[in-house]
Amino acid sequence: MPIRNYLAAAIAAFFIFTTQITPSQAAQCDKLPPVEWWTKSHARVIASVNKKYDGNWKKYIARWVSYRDRMQNLYDTNSTAVVKSRNLKLRGKHLAGHIKDVNARINVLHCLSKNNGSDSGNDSNDFKTKASAKAPKTQPSKSEVQVAEVSATQLDVEVSVRCEKTTAIFLITNLGNKWPSLGEIKIYDVKNQSMLSHRRIRLRNSQQATFRVQKRGGGFYDTVGLWISPTWEKRPFKYDAKISCSS
Repeated sequence: MPIRNYLAAAIAAFFIFTTQITPSQAAQCDKLPPVEWWTKSHARVIASVNKKYDGNWKKYIARWVSYRDRMQNLYDTNSTAVVKSRNLKLRGKHLAGHIKDVNARINVLHCLSKNNGSDSGNDSNDFKTKASAKAPKTQPSKSEVQVAEVSATQLDVEVSVRCEKTTAIFLITNLGNKWPSLGEIKIYDVKNQSMLSHRRIRLRNSQQATFRVQKRGGGFYDTVGLWISPTWEKRPFKYDAKISCSS
């Protein structure tokens, strides 16, 4: 082949190679909304979901959907939303703008979810995370995670619990404002109605606390339960989450 024709073919091949769009490029997600106090990096969001939610994108997105719904309810009732961590009060058009940012973030999270091997669904209203949804009668398998929301005066938290072999792991996430004072987290051996752990904490907005329960000296507890008791309000005793990791 003449040198001129060879160079022309090489240049054409190079052009095709460098301008072809790969599937990963075509599936790139939009930028996260530039809200000052939110994480704006795709990589950091993915790392956070993998670390704090064990890669459960549906649960993570459900948290944002729940937050969006609360903001929408405040907007619909002409109320004021307070972001205490930033000393911000949002109302009217400012709150409407914030809700728009939340919806944009949810759309990006759905895209990131699909790109990371999880199908979280397209309708963000499909998620059910309210505490009114009763826990299943049967115990979950060790790979499953139970999730419930706990609400009271100035208390809005998500409690998830799962088994890691014979260890019960409770993860508490504060979905609301910073707690006005200390709250008590109590974990019980349900069968014997005896307290296994008692801790006083005060959670900020989006802060998490993890509790691991394993019987000392080996063995296991039949069923363990967690109850959150706010010191600023009397709350009737009722297990907020229960699980058995004995089998």
